[in-house]
Amino acid sequence: LALAAVATAVPVPTTKYVVKLRNGVEMPMMAAGTWQYNSSEAYSSITSALKAGFSMVDTALDYHNQDGVGKAIADSGHPRESIFVETKVPGCGLDPSMKNVFDCYAGTKKDLETDLKLLNLSYVDLVIVHFPPISSMITRSCNNWSGGCQMVRAQWKAMTEFYTEGKARAIGVSNYCPSCYQCLEAMDNLTMPMVNQVQFHLGMGTDPSGFVSYHRAKGIQLQAYSVLANSVTHHASSEIVSGNLTTSIGKAHNKSAVQVALKWVVSQGIPAVTKSSNFDHLQQDLDLFSWNFTAQEKQLLDAHSTPKGSPSFACARGEAAEVLV
Repeated sequence: LALAAVATAVPVPTTKYVVKLRNGVEMPMMAAGTWQYNSSEAYSSITSALKAGFSMVDTALDYHNQDGVGKAIADSGHPRESIFVETKVPGCGLDPSMKNVFDCYAGTKKDLETDLKLLNLSYVDLVIVHFPPISSMITRSCNNWSGGCQMVRAQWKAMTEFYTEGKARAIGVSNYCPSCYQCLEAMDNLTMPMVNQVQFHLGMGTDPSGFVSYHRAKGIQLQAYSVLANSVTHHASSEIVSGNLTTSIGKAHNKSAVQVALKWVVSQGIPAVTKSSNFDHLQQDLDLFSWNFTAQEKQLLDAHSTPKGSPSFACARGEAAEVLV
């Protein structure tokens, strides 16, 4: 995907580097994340991130910090339209307040409005379904016999209506498998997801499980979480932050190993979500576009095979190659 330069009311670095979603909305390549932060920590981190130059923030209903994120946006002094706000609603059956697991439509409608209320915004730029339905956590696939497809369609109906009402500029999913898309394709007047946020980091290769090529063929933009391979341990992988490959390449460019890992992700045309409470680290996270890997460095990074990872824990192994419905 080509990067495009755009004008903005606030001269922040990341708005120069965007991907264009299928509906024409331009999404920044870097987002400041808030996973595992409480409201006050999210407020502090997002405040620092916006000062550092981030123009996109990522939160979720089940992060329980959207009030802090919304307050940081309101207090920043930046025009609302200059900040790309991404949030999430839980997958069907994964919201404890949803009384009926099979009433995904009504539950999702409620969760979407709660997102806006907590953020204190009239619209978001992108809202995504955080996970496939609860049944997929067991079957490792969206399918009819488990009720997964019915839940996917009911939830997506609510998402599409939210988008049509102008309350989101774009809609998408996270951790979705090819089988989940096949569930959606049976719907009438379908608006397909524009984004799928998945795990993607150095060591997984350039096309893990065929996910990258599959989504490009579908016109669905991938976005990366756990870019330092921290989804399981909740700590960045030592192979990435202090490994011989990343540190040696970083030293050659006077950059950190983390910057090398982040740059590798975005160089694949995949936007990344990162987070930090350290202002200097946030600034470094944005310094990815003024330098380039050599051909040899890129070859070594592309071929690197550790740490291991899978784009989605909800998908059966190899599902991108064989849809399991």
